[in-house]
Amino acid sequence: MHAEEYHALVQAILLAAGLGTRLQPLTDVRPKPIVPVANRPLGAFAMEHLMRSGVRSIVANTHPQADKVESTLKAACPRGAELRFSREAILLGTGGGLKKAHLSFDDPQASVIVVNGDTLFAPDLRRAYAEHLARGVVATMILRRTPNPERFGAIGIDEEGWVRTLLGTPTDPRVHEALMFTGVHILAPEAFAAMPESGCVIRTAYRQWVDSRTPVLGIIDDSPWADLGTVSEYHRLNLELASGSFEWPGVEPRDGCILPASLDPSENIRRSVVGEDVEVANGVTLDRCVVWPGTTVTRSASNAVITPEHRIECG
Repeated sequence: MHAEEYHALVQAILLAAGLGTRLQPLTDVRPKPIVPVANRPLGAFAMEHLMRSGVRSIVANTHPQADKVESTLKAACPRGAELRFSREAILLGTGGGLKKAHLSFDDPQASVIVVNGDTLFAPDLRRAYAEHLARGVVATMILRRTPNPERFGAIGIDEEGWVRTLLGTPTDPRVHEALMFTGVHILAPEAFAAMPESGCVIRTAYRQWVDSRTPVLGIIDDSPWADLGTVSEYHRLNLELASGSFEWPGVEPRDGCILPASLDPSENIRRSVVGEDVEVANGVTLDRCVVWPGTTVTRSASNAVITPEHRIECG
């Protein structure tokens, strides 16, 4: 497949409508797709990878604080990509959200890449998309090896990569390996007819396909993956980006910190991520902290997430 064919065909849905309840109280202020990670909105990471992979048309579904999410993602959208929104008055779940978002595309007859707006993951989308088209399948799931795939809902594949079990069922002797579903998948245009008006896409459409032996492909991609399920995971990922142990294009730490140009790493600010327009009082020290934009810090802190509204110790 030539690059121009890929560019002409590929469109993507960014799932950005979740409530992010496990990330409260942070998500009470900013919905999960726009919480700052390394001083950029979380959903920007997925959009950047889509753009690098050749995607030029993106539809993001939104629900809580939709105006704030849409304006923030619009400002963060890479130049050259078109971003539209599918607003949900009530939360439709992944299945209903995909079905509604698909109606926003100019070309409903092209396959669609689906990514989560709340993870950092950079799989080889070009390879996966080419394999999806070559196999002519209704759906392709991007899977990843992990010591505990059951935590994420284990997907069982056979030796040829065909998905045989979902969430551990049904039992199938052909299963060669159990893996975690990364949340990234590719859907053929006919897949959307099987989507429910609301509900989980795995428990509805995918269950229907696997039970009826409709071919669903699983592709393994062990690229680094991070999910921001809890405040502690959010804190840890920011510090991994600051230390360079989790690398991402365009994230450039300075001496173990990610800081605005107006600040430099010093004895007072170490191993931290500090946003724009932050005021740090004289004598205050920050170590292993994530400080949101617009925060005034009057007390020293270590291992904490600090916002204008909250100070959360992360241990």
